[in-house]
Amino acid sequence: MLATAAVGSFRSGFPPCQPSMPNPVDSVLDRLAGWLLPPRCVLCGAPGQRPVLDLCADCEADLPRQDSACPRCALALPAGSPVGECAQCRVDPPPWDRCLAPWRYDFPLAGLIQELKYAGRLPVARVLGTLLARRAAAADLHLDVDLLLPVPLHPAKLVERGFNQSIEIAHWLARGTRRTLVVRGLRRTRETRPQVGLDLHERAANLRAAFDVTADFAGRRVAIVDDVMTTGSTVREIAGVLRRGRAARIDVWCVARAQRVAGTL
Repeated sequence: MLATAAVGSFRSGFPPCQPSMPNPVDSVLDRLAGWLLPPRCVLCGAPGQRPVLDLCADCEADLPRQDSACPRCALALPAGSPVGECAQCRVDPPPWDRCLAPWRYDFPLAGLIQELKYAGRLPVARVLGTLLARRAAAADLHLDVDLLLPVPLHPAKLVERGFNQSIEIAHWLARGTRRTLVVRGLRRTRETRPQVGLDLHERAANLRAAFDVTADFAGRRVAIVDDVMTTGSTVREIAGVLRRGRAARIDVWCVARAQRVAGTL
């Protein structure tokens, strides 16, 4: 399991973001690791992509990409809609500035995320975090972000599961974008019911006042990191807490988005 200590201290200054450029030490270590233990695709078992991506090019191409989505909520735009924010986000914008969700929560990606979360298949986190980092960097989205904040688990859930899948993904996302990872900047203040099976209003009520900040984010540009965004209730609650903490900008970066057409319930 990856370390769960924050890069940065509680209620103090955070280290400056690392420059967005390849780290030559990482590159050398990756090449060495790929030579010693060649990458193997987590989906089909074929050789992965050098130096260390455990996903073959064919399986990467088969991932369910988001092609036309609202940049604010990451839901698919209705056919024929102009590029830009959906009608719902223009009328009632969520409390964050932008959402990056490069893929739909669909086969085969959904199975990978479930294997990571429920079966503890931690190598999948490296694949997902690396892919998400590539998409963020390709669009220069990381240039608007100082800090990466994984969605926290309640301590009881963390003990039960043994790891936090959002932290595992965020570790590789931070490595790929050279952004600062802050693991303990957010705290889950109470244990909540599982969100699975709850409707939109029940999800929102279940998470109300469930999060708090444990660091000073005033003036900082942050990205909330999670595996899947379903209704957005979790990140909405966290973004609200960060807004009250005077964060300058809030992005949401997640691997996948559960789909419905933007502007519908």
